[in-house]
Amino acid sequence: MKISYNWLKEYISIDINAEKISNILTEIGLPVKNTKKISSGKEENKEDYILDVEITPNRTDAMSHYGIARDLYTVLKFRGNMVRLSKPLRYKTTINEDKKINNNIKILIKENQKCIRYSGMSVLKINIEPSPHWLTYRLKSIGVDSVNNIIDIANYVMYELGQPIHIFDIDQIEEKKIIIKNAEKNTYFQSEDNITRKLNEDDLIICDTKKLFSISGIINNIKTKLQRNTKNIFLGSACFNPTFIRLTGKKHSIKTNSQYLFERGTDPNQTVFALQRIAFLIKEIIKSKKIYFNIIDVYPNPICSPKIKLRHKKIRNIIGKKISKKKIKNILSLLEIIIHYENDKYFLVEPPLYRIDVKREIDLIEEILRIHGINEIKTSNKIQISPLPNFFYKTEYQIQKTLFEQLVCYGFQEIISSTIIKENKYSFLFNSFLNREEIKIINPTNKNYKLMRSSLLFSMIDCIKYNFNRINYPNSDIKLFEKGKVYYKKNNKFLEKTYLGISLFQNEEKKYIKFKSFFYLKGIIEQIFQKSGISSYTQIYSEHPLLEKCICILHNNKNLVEIGRLKNDFLKKKEIFYAEIDWEYLISIIRSNKITYIPFSKYPISRRDLSLLIDKNISFEEVNQLIKKRENNLVNKIRIYDFYENKNFPKSKKSCTISFFFGSKKETLTDIIINHEMKEIESFLKKELNAEIREKK
Repeated sequence: MKISYNWLKEYISIDINAEKISNILTEIGLPVKNTKKISSGKEENKEDYILDVEITPNRTDAMSHYGIARDLYTVLKFRGNMVRLSKPLRYKTTINEDKKINNNIKILIKENQKCIRYSGMSVLKINIEPSPHWLTYRLKSIGVDSVNNIIDIANYVMYELGQPIHIFDIDQIEEKKIIIKNAEKNTYFQSEDNITRKLNEDDLIICDTKKLFSISGIINNIKTKLQRNTKNIFLGSACFNPTFIRLTGKKHSIKTNSQYLFERGTDPNQTVFALQRIAFLIKEIIKSKKIYFNIIDVYPNPICSPKIKLRHKKIRNIIGKKISKKKIKNILSLLEIIIHYENDKYFLVEPPLYRIDVKREIDLIEEILRIHGINEIKTSNKIQISPLPNFFYKTEYQIQKTLFEQLVCYGFQEIISSTIIKENKYSFLFNSFLNREEIKIINPTNKNYKLMRSSLLFSMIDCIKYNFNRINYPNSDIKLFEKGKVYYKKNNKFLEKTYLGISLFQNEEKKYIKFKSFFYLKGIIEQIFQKSGISSYTQIYSEHPLLEKCICILHNNKNLVEIGRLKNDFLKKKEIFYAEIDWEYLISIIRSNKITYIPFSKYPISRRDLSLLIDKNISFEEVNQLIKKRENNLVNKIRIYDFYENKNFPKSKKSCTISFFFGSKKETLTDIIINHEMKEIESFLKKELNAEIREKK
């Protein structure tokens, strides 16, 4: 947004040059990209500076000259500067009644949720003519072309106060009624940009009893343009629902200055003031005693500012420094934030409505820090590291809490199911495969449920079946996890073990879903390993009676996890993926892990890619483990990210692409060193895998 330095000085008495103003604005969160010096022409040969200010979308209060001046006044006054803020002058016209005007306009709002407030002003006996030089120059300095005195005044007030204004000819308004309502279906509207738009029942329009004047006050009908002979006008000043304006602008590809301000949220308390300001400027510029004004204001459901509790302790904790209550109260007062109540622990405050970005306690603390100055908060020369998370204290409860929170963050839901299940062929098949016996209850309370579960998988399937029939959306996933005991008999001994079961049900009928979901679930397991500090593990294909393409993940050659897709068609054309973690073994690994600190290398990492042609029966894990076993201090890590098959390859071959990351803790590696290492690696892979080198980068 372009801001004129001389225009800014109309509202704030400052004796600070434009460059310093730019620095202050940047410091308080309104960064100035550049400052351009311009000449004011005939205006007493003065020089002006145009500040290009970047304003975040939530700061509509600063999207105007007066808004910027108000923020500048706050920070300069707090820092001890002798400044004064002057509000723009206005003409205090009578609101809702003026006997001198016989053709008053009535305003009807039929959509209270979309139009929060609508204020209108009738102005009679005006003259449409060119604008005076000072007004033309002010607009030109910020890149706005002059049209005529009335439109220029409306534009001036919009850039001065941040309140859009739309203008209609009163003599064109049928039955003297302005109606704000939804359009009828298939309504066509030719806007002032010469585009015909098709409207429907969701579009808000401003109209009379017959004609459509404007879409939401953001773009007018081409036929409503003011003519030279126009004598009586109606000016509308509104506050609309910003969400709705944003959707309307996007839907109809409308980009106007009014739309830009409305979609970010305007101050409902400023609609009348903006009209009174226009009335003042019209009287000053046209200088006719015969001009009459009347303002009509409709505000169906007045908005109240939120009352926020601002705690002293919270301010200190967030800012990192104790700021005195006197300074805090001074800042709040300068920001026009009302303090309703205070005690030793907190303030109860109410921000002004124009600060739409201040809704929470943290927003208030940000404002205090912004005005106090972030540079005034001294930082320690020492680097402080937060204490290690509870996860590393090694109690099972803390480990469980951390891992369960991680699963919940990935969208999984915890279930707690019965350890007694129905008798079924799958349970018998599962136990027979593992050479163990099922445990049956001799005297069950329910004839159907008389078997102790030997895997969490059976409980998961029952839960998925139950939820599948009650799910609200046809393409929703069911993601579950459960920690529980399983029971079985082996070598005439009754045994029980604790497992963590994780299941993913994909309710989509797509061929590739099985691959996507399998690797997603495997990625979840690897994230658990990373959180647990488990880095050394291997994976092999495993046989499983109920899971197809099952992978077993080993740690120190002992089974830790099994992952796979359910073989049997429990739900037709649906995919169930399941992983089961040996919980007791996982806990023992975590408890045995030691926390080590490895400093970052200050030397850069270099990457080289290598494509190989290898036998199809060589798995990802075999290549991965083979490269890891090769002793080389310069290879920090490897990534195998692509396996590729092509009809041009021999039927027994596939392509594998590997990335090698080289780095040293002692020096920056040169191309000569890295290329030598790559040759050694190529020779090693040719020998061990009978690989053919395809490409290297």
